[in-house]
Amino acid sequence: MGKYVTITEIANQLNLSHSTVSRALSNHPRISAKTRALVQKLAEELEYRANSTAHHLSKGESQIIAVIVPQLSLHFYSKVVEGIQKVLRDTEYSVLLLNTDESLEEEIRSVDICLKHRVDGVLVAISRGTKNFDHFQKLLKHEVPIVFFDRVANFLPVPKVITNDYQASFDATNHLLNTGCSYIAHITASINLNNSNNRLYGYLDALASHNIKVRESLVHYYEFELSSIDKFLEKTLKKYPQLDGLFVFNDYVANYAINVLCKMGKRVPDDISVIGFSDEPVATYMSPKLSTVQQVAEKMGELSAQKIISILGKNEPMDSEKIVINPKLILRETTKNLIAADADQE
Repeated sequence: MGKYVTITEIANQLNLSHSTVSRALSNHPRISAKTRALVQKLAEELEYRANSTAHHLSKGESQIIAVIVPQLSLHFYSKVVEGIQKVLRDTEYSVLLLNTDESLEEEIRSVDICLKHRVDGVLVAISRGTKNFDHFQKLLKHEVPIVFFDRVANFLPVPKVITNDYQASFDATNHLLNTGCSYIAHITASINLNNSNNRLYGYLDALASHNIKVRESLVHYYEFELSSIDKFLEKTLKKYPQLDGLFVFNDYVANYAINVLCKMGKRVPDDISVIGFSDEPVATYMSPKLSTVQQVAEKMGELSAQKIISILGKNEPMDSEKIVINPKLILRETTKNLIAADADQE
């Protein structure tokens, strides 16, 4: 436990009252210039720092905003945190960072920590195991503002900052279709996650827009078990040897899937085009470089922080609102381009 110089210690050394020292430190006009100078000189020598926590708590504030993420080791969430800190740097708020490691139990514990520390607001992306939202209702009961980002609880009446997963997925699948793919599989994450399902809907509607039959066996929820992808691709290629496209939930999983395809003797993109999502660093480190969807994490963090600051400043109410970020496709080497696709058809 740290040992900090207190007003009481300064008062004892100068044989003054606590209130006199407190007023002298804040340049109160009722304290003589001589006493103010004496107090401030000793405070500087002892490296006294005002206890801002106690000051704000006395007003019912903590000046702390909690950020709850499901997996900080993912580049996406670390960039979201960067965006949040970029905004909060110019305010009096500090960040309490909590990592749930994709665990509902840790998420519930994180909410309890928020209440224990009386945080002023919470920014959160839910874990993959979150099916019950009573712990977030607990925050709302205590009138703690919440802003969800990326993975959200759709029915809770609070702001949500999200990527336009549906449109980005539609565009990604549409690109595969426009470059000649007709048997396209989709690997998505979990049925519990809004962004996973929205990416699935974009994929399905892109197929429908080209009058291509939806085959349920070409859709795989990997539920964060990478080994299930090996079995899925092996089974799928046996049933559909003409498989020529793959749209994957995120770049890490896309990289894994490409490695599996290569072990099975498939060439990317000559045999199968692959496109990922989020433009993680792995997308440019791997060979061939991965086609994917633009990274919007830092902007998501900035918008989330701006929203909760505005709510805490009472500049706007905490209403149910969706702030949608529209990302763009980034086309690299794991998908054919339109010129190459046209040449293949001639």
